[in-house]
Amino acid sequence: MKSRVTTGNGDGGVTRSIAGEVLPKDHPVMEACGKLDSLRAQTALLRLQLLESSQGDKEELAEFLLWLLHVYFLMGTELNDPKRIKPEYRAGEVGATHLEKVETLQGQMEAGLDLPKSFLVTATNVLAAQCDVLATVARDVERSVVTLKTTVPEFNETHMLKLLNRLSDFYFILGRHVEGGEHQPVDYGVLEG
Repeated sequence: MKSRVTTGNGDGGVTRSIAGEVLPKDHPVMEACGKLDSLRAQTALLRLQLLESSQGDKEELAEFLLWLLHVYFLMGTELNDPKRIKPEYRAGEVGATHLEKVETLQGQMEAGLDLPKSFLVTATNVLAAQCDVLATVARDVERSVVTLKTTVPEFNETHMLKLLNRLSDFYFILGRHVEGGEHQPVDYGVLEG
């Protein structure tokens, strides 16, 4: 039976973008898309972990993460066609309203937090640890988008970069929110002895 997924077209280390360009798999377009896919997969995992948790606002947070997962697909079409060769393949673009929605929820959560004045060495539960993973993955995507912009100067990444920069902060704050006031600040005293 022929696979609907496996084509073999990429066996030689190249792939085709939605714009129709054949690119090496390590091209900045493909690197950015791959890192965005990691962000999507890690976000999907957090959403499922939340739904299985006893977190009081898990339904609202899971709904927001589902919205974010859809935003990632908008980002993916922008990254996969940075020259806008095939705009008809886009369901929309990342814009100010997406950024505002992330900032609003982050602000609401942050207002209810009493954060320690020192760096945190680790999360205090699995949900918070997954949020910390997402903060680092968002930064990784952000760096790859900067590299893509250098390679493809006509790529308009303004809103996407702002959103990615906020996402790393958003996931950090979400991690502290799901910790429910329990934080593990850095304590260099553990190094003595």
